[in-house]
Amino acid sequence: MAEEYQFGQPKLRLPSTIQKGEVIEVKVKIKHPSRTGLRLVEDAKTPFERFVRERPAIYIKTVEVFYGAERISLFELNSSTSDDPLLAFKVRADREAPLKVVFTNNQGKRFEVTEQVRFRT
Repeated sequence: MAEEYQFGQPKLRLPSTIQKGEVIEVKVKIKHPSRTGLRLVEDAKTPFERFVRERPAIYIKTVEVFYGAERISLFELNSSTSDDPLLAFKVRADREAPLKVVFTNNQGKRFEVTEQVRFRT
């Protein structure tokens, strides 16, 4: 029986007020499973037979962060990442520009979200 996976659009949260030059905490969340595709074999005869591939693995492989046109961060993840991960990182808000986060899973599917960094006047 094939397992159906649910994917969701990423959500990006910026602080409600941002001042120029301030270091802000950015949070991004995505609904995405993380599975190795392996199954434990209880009666394995050797340690090399303990796990067998039951289905293809699925997980978020990379997370890229762009501030304006510049890539400012790259996270490389693996199948040990939790389901529906929440990532938090800091950015120095030195200009008003779009902040874009792009998730790519190990099957090549991309998910992205963009929010505009705006300064409080």
